Amino acid sequence: MSGPRPPHLHRRNGVYHLRMRVPDRLQARIERVEVWKSLRTYSLHEARHLAAKVSANVLETFAVIEKNTNISSDEARALIQACYAAICRVERERGPYNPTTSLPDLELVEQEVLANDEITRLRGQLESAVFSPDVLTASIGLLIAQGVDMGTVSQTGQAMLVHGAVRALVERQRLFVARLRDPLAVYVPADPLFSAIAVSSSPATQPEAVTGITVGHAVEEYLSTMEGRWTEKTTRARKVQLAYLADHLGAGRPLAAVTADDVRGYRNALTKLRANHGRRQHLPFHERLTENAPHQIKNKTASLIYESAKAFFRWAKEEEGAITSNPAADVRWQAVKAPKAQRSRRPFSKEELLTLFGSTVFTGCKSKHRRFEPGPHVIKDDRYWIVILGYYTGARLGEIVQLHLDDVVLDHEVPHLDLNENSGKGDPKHIKTDAGVRQIPIHQDVLDLGLAEFVAKRRKWDRPSRRLFSEITLGADGQASTQFSKMFARVLDQIGLTDPALTFHSFRHGLEDAQRNAGLPQYTIDSIMGHSDGRVSSMYGEGPSLQAKCAAIQSMCLPVRVDGLLLGKEGA
Repeated sequence: MSGPRPPHLHRRNGVYHLRMRVPDRLQARIERVEVWKSLRTYSLHEARHLAAKVSANVLETFAVIEKNTNISSDEARALIQACYAAICRVERERGPYNPTTSLPDLELVEQEVLANDEITRLRGQLESAVFSPDVLTASIGLLIAQGVDMGTVSQTGQAMLVHGAVRALVERQRLFVARLRDPLAVYVPADPLFSAIAVSSSPATQPEAVTGITVGHAVEEYLSTMEGRWTEKTTRARKVQLAYLADHLGAGRPLAAVTADDVRGYRNALTKLRANHGRRQHLPFHERLTENAPHQIKNKTASLIYESAKAFFRWAKEEEGAITSNPAADVRWQAVKAPKAQRSRRPFSKEELLTLFGSTVFTGCKSKHRRFEPGPHVIKDDRYWIVILGYYTGARLGEIVQLHLDDVVLDHEVPHLDLNENSGKGDPKHIKTDAGVRQIPIHQDVLDLGLAEFVAKRRKWDRPSRRLFSEITLGADGQASTQFSKMFARVLDQIGLTDPALTFHSFRHGLEDAQRNAGLPQYTIDSIMGHSDGRVSSMYGEGPSLQAKCAAIQSMCLPVRVDGLLLGKEGA
């Protein structure tokens, strides 16, 4: 066969081989100068295709090797010793074992037996170099807590680190047994790898001198101080998030001893947090981490957890003066940029709105419990009206779901929704910002669809709740939006709108676009949407009148007129 021979292709005794030089920078790590592989064919035509495929695989292997970093024995030893030091610190802060049964002596014996069984299990896995999933999770969690990115470590390095971390887990059990027998005795590690740090990390020989408030006490004081300023949901979230911080740093550690390196390590560990990190409350922070990228939380979610730590350190320095310098001040979050043109939220397109409002949920279904099957019944209940109001008002989901009957003002020159926090004795309401307290005129389409009739029926309901949409219960987090958000997501999935960028909040984006497309002034848009531009001038006056906002609402360039679609009017 004529033609030039492809690169890397060589012939020996009639058989074609692939021969590729190893890049100079990788030769020492691979321990060879070139790769030589038989393609097992005498055909040049077949060899061309095989050479292209195999050479691509070899180049990919080179790239993986170059990405992965070797780790020296000294570096591995230092990391494993740091893991053990962290274990000792946690054990020291935990204090002596406190029996919880009426037979304390028997309980102590039982705990010692369990610990020795665990030592036997771990040592068996060390000898076979085959580790169970729970042991791998615990060992890798220790390493991640020390800032190790296992994805960038070579396979040899990973094996060395995991082996050492499991040795640290063995020593943790031995330390536990020693403290069961005598909490005040000096413990010298049996493993020589850790004997060098026995004095500095042993609980009895050199306890950490406490100077000033500890991390744990500072967190408790911060949560107590801020509880009245936060919503119930925020308070619960901050308790969990700051418990992670205290667990990572050590609750008994002096707050003043925390350094920027400590904060940096915590920040890096957060990127490895499992997506389901909140499910098993008993696990320590380092066991909630994973190297499996698909199972890690989103970068944005991790950044929110980290922001609570930064806010805590700001409070400790600026409001309490508990520390003279803020260790988190210069440790910024490393955001992952989304691909260009990719948005986490976007408005519905006209076609998607036609799909949504043309579905059986709005045009007619078999029954209240069979909404996705075509039928003669249009169920105008909470699920119907919340979506309609979301589309025509752009209000946040929580603002709509928490509406009281008195917040729907229909006997006024301009029918409107009055968004406020006037809760009275029951059914509490929460508005996200000061600018969110506002009045939104009700579009004529919504009135034509029968909102007034729905409200009138609800006023006659013999229920203690003052909420308009009382069929939608509050979530376990106390938020009005939680339950309906899940319901709406299921509706979108059922009708084929599966883009994750489409949520109830997409209505808010869409309404703002509709107002801009109508040429409305930004201050009017902000007044309707509940935004603040942050300028001093926006603090003066009462803003656009209700009549002006009504004219703006009626003039919006909506992509779909729902009343026209459902009632057969022109202009849909």
